[in-house]
Amino acid sequence: MEVSGSEPGEGADDLFSNSSRGTQWAQAKKHETWLFESPVRFTAWRDVNIESLGYDPRSSYVERFWLPFLGPSTIFMARKITELLESEPYGFAMDLEELSSMLGLGSNTSKHSSVQKTLNRLLVFELARVMPSKAVSVRLKLPPLPQRYINRLSRPMQELHVRETQDVPENTLAAARTRARSLAVTLAKLGHDRAAIEKQLISWRFHPSVCYETLSWIENSSKPSSEREVSNEEAETRKPKP
Repeated sequence: MEVSGSEPGEGADDLFSNSSRGTQWAQAKKHETWLFESPVRFTAWRDVNIESLGYDPRSSYVERFWLPFLGPSTIFMARKITELLESEPYGFAMDLEELSSMLGLGSNTSKHSSVQKTLNRLLVFELARVMPSKAVSVRLKLPPLPQRYINRLSRPMQELHVRETQDVPENTLAAARTRARSLAVTLAKLGHDRAAIEKQLISWRFHPSVCYETLSWIENSSKPSSEREVSNEEAETRKPKP
């Protein structure tokens, strides 16, 4: 497989829109535009942080909340690649025209074809990356929708998102909290302050609520035991009376 990259020009916005329907997909940061040639090799992008909190591309969460921003072609491509990687965990090579036809994108694989744009959208939203070997490494799970995208959902969809994320299994959240705390403690021992720890946790794709809880836990743990006791007493007194 050959992959070449170039800086996006004035036509780069084509990656983010479907002008035939007048639909504007999510604007993502400008990126290097890649031109993929057959056969394309796909591998799994293993990320324990994302996988602990993320969602299978075939899940209802992705279909409800990521679809308005990624578009259907990108979602279906992520689903198909994930499905194939389950049977080929060490990766697989696929003819680009075959992949395009499989997704209903036609047989055209030229620079401005739908399949090229869809592959690039995976890169734009950091759902895939091009490795030094030129293989395309694809996330097996999509991260929770970033807050900046949640804010762009309709009010009913925002409320639905709150309800769905509150229903995340407790053991999954507990695992994420435990890992976030472990990483935060290590960063604190290395001399990082609160802002630096928060920035690093966010870059590792921990959910904002997990980051907030972790930083509060770190601050409370660093206080002398007498101060922690006072804080706990104050918290108890502020609880509403039954």
